[in-house]
Amino acid sequence: MSKSPGRAPPSRWTLVVLILANLVPVAGVLLWGWRLGDLILLYWLESGVVGVYTVARMLASRPEGQPRAARVTNKVFGVPFFIVHYGMFWLIHGLFVVLLFGGSGPTIPVRSDAFFFSAVIITWLQADVFAWPVAGMLVSHGASFVTDYLASGEYRHAATNDLMLQPYGRVVVLHLVIIAGGFVVLLVGPSQGVLLVFVAVKIGVDVWAQLRERRGAARA
Repeated sequence: MSKSPGRAPPSRWTLVVLILANLVPVAGVLLWGWRLGDLILLYWLESGVVGVYTVARMLASRPEGQPRAARVTNKVFGVPFFIVHYGMFWLIHGLFVVLLFGGSGPTIPVRSDAFFFSAVIITWLQADVFAWPVAGMLVSHGASFVTDYLASGEYRHAATNDLMLQPYGRVVVLHLVIIAGGFVVLLVGPSQGVLLVFVAVKIGVDVWAQLRERRGAARA
């Protein structure tokens, strides 16, 4: 029996990959001595990965019934606008994270000309630390892009303007929870057990956000 076209749940595969990618920070805490700032910087990097795949979704969208000229126009103006707007949002978010939580790596002087790009510079200088976790995130979100967006045919219904707005809600909700949890960790004490609970909460919120996003896509 075929599924109703109105339903668009994420495949079990994408949820499994999502959870596995989110387990990498567990190894960071247990094996590599990650601290709270490292975890939150990693989750900030993930919001950048979300932005990259949003651009991919916008470029791949082919709404049925929409004239080709309108599709091209929406991409020509919408994609650059999203890159600039979301990029600024992402950089300011990163600066906020660095000021509140920092990390275990190098710090950027307050008067430095590169202060606005502090989060980018700090994570770049720790590329050996963040490379594998970010690779896992790229695979996880890539699996969702291929399975839940391309293979499911969602790209034939998704409008560029709607796709442009999607990541903001997910990223804002996710990181409000993460930042609130970060303050709780600071109050309780950043022991390994507390950090592992923090990672578990993030995984739960991420799965909830994925399910919510797919339900929203189904309604649209």
